[in-house]
Amino acid sequence: MRPMNAPAGHASTIDPEAMKAHYEREIEAAAGFGRGDDRHSHRTFRAMLKASRRLPARSLADDEGVWVWSDLHLGHGNIIRYTDRPFADVAAMNATLYGNWEETVGETDTLVFVGDLAMRDAVSEPTWQRIRDGRGSSKWLVFGNHDLTGGGDLRVDGFDDICAVLCLDGDPPLVCTHLPLKEVPAGCVNVHGHTHNEPPRETAHINVSVEQLDYRPVAASRLRALARELLAGRIPPGNTTLERLATAGL
Repeated sequence: MRPMNAPAGHASTIDPEAMKAHYEREIEAAAGFGRGDDRHSHRTFRAMLKASRRLPARSLADDEGVWVWSDLHLGHGNIIRYTDRPFADVAAMNATLYGNWEETVGETDTLVFVGDLAMRDAVSEPTWQRIRDGRGSSKWLVFGNHDLTGGGDLRVDGFDDICAVLCLDGDPPLVCTHLPLKEVPAGCVNVHGHTHNEPPRETAHINVSVEQLDYRPVAASRLRALARELLAGRIPPGNTTLERLATAGL
């Protein structure tokens, strides 16, 4: 395992509103005319900033029975090619994602989506009903750029709560945002999506895009254990988040 500079210590909670303000400052920096990033124009970040300002920040105090994943991109055929997903077509991809959800999550569990639920024909009432009917007593969405219209309005439904930032209290605190944070507050680890099949970072970030997780939700307790390794300066080897969890024995 390769070392990483780690903070001296950390608390078990973080102020979700303060974290939301931090996130919005980072989004705003990318929302200026002519900015953006290597994938999206400044307009994407302007829409995200509008949405974030309208939505709350939330926290969960216990990770027992909490599952996390991101970037399902239901209905999005091109994502199969863009990120080398192992599916013949959209129907096979959607069926696998829904099936893995049903096999993994318990009826009384909480399922957190860290953005980018659906595109194309899947932006529809049948999808929202699948969210409502899927296993788990509550489903939360931390919104992503593809969950919005160009004007920053939500175009998703079916969730018990939709928020800009979700903080999972514990040791250490996990901060769920769709975009990876550029600066992660000391003592915290950023659980994010958006970067799909890019190799995991050697920083205080955990990518929960489905490409990283063999297309099924991961237990928040496992992410917490990996976060402790990262903050202790231990970077488990692996080309995906799931491989890192396996090599660390988590």
